[in-house]
Amino acid sequence: MSIDQLCKFVSWALLERNLKPSTVKSYLSSLEFMHKIRNLECNCKNFTVQSIIKGAENLSMYNLISVGTRRVMTLPLLKIVGHQIAKLNWSAHSKLILWGACTLAFFGSLRLGEILAPTENCFNPLETLLWSDLKFRSDGSILLHVKIDKSKNKTGSYVDIFSFDVKGCCPVKTLTSLQKLCENSNDPVFVFKNGKLLTPKIMNNAIRLLLKPVIGEKAMQISGHSFRAGIPSALASDPKAAKDSDIKAWGRWSSDSYLLYTRLKLNQKKILFEKIVAVLIN
Repeated sequence: MSIDQLCKFVSWALLERNLKPSTVKSYLSSLEFMHKIRNLECNCKNFTVQSIIKGAENLSMYNLISVGTRRVMTLPLLKIVGHQIAKLNWSAHSKLILWGACTLAFFGSLRLGEILAPTENCFNPLETLLWSDLKFRSDGSILLHVKIDKSKNKTGSYVDIFSFDVKGCCPVKTLTSLQKLCENSNDPVFVFKNGKLLTPKIMNNAIRLLLKPVIGEKAMQISGHSFRAGIPSALASDPKAAKDSDIKAWGRWSSDSYLLYTRLKLNQKKILFEKIVAVLIN
């Protein structure tokens, strides 16, 4: 690809597709690799090409200032979401789909990409959460298998979901209700009756529309990562509730100085979740 072609590609990706500069960089890295294996001259690191990306990075700093930082999903805010979903003129099944994704993402500190399909018309069974990836235990908890996590572990990672019998926000009860409507264990968990799949984009837009009448423009600062940050932020707000290692473990953040989440035994996770409940209802 010529310098002119690369500049046009980068400009299109940034301006037309609204991709982040970091995403465009990864695309250029792939293009560079393709050029190298074909023994072709590569212009991806050309000064003009890199300057366009650098300019976009500089502008994105202003966007962060104008939009504001991402808001964390709290338990009171989650309850508001639940009340707003209940008022929707949707079928009971559709409400369960959206509410189930909200509670699961919050209490599992999950990334939406770990449980939802990328598009509403198709899914990858090796990535999207299926009913076969959930194990309903006799003690009332659920073991969730994240098949491909951000750390790219060969076997994925496992997340324990516990009952939360407070405030009407129990993820186990919601998923149990959804499971009764499941027709095939190989189906995605979050699929509507018409066959359309719940995606991160659809969920983000729905949550913002539901919250905007209640909290105004601040709703635009809510995203999928707001759910993931909920419990770790609640724990961090009370230094006596849990250690830093507990917070990292619950959110499955990798660190050489802390135990990985998958190494925590079930009893340890239950004790940690009791601390989480205490913080949330305080």
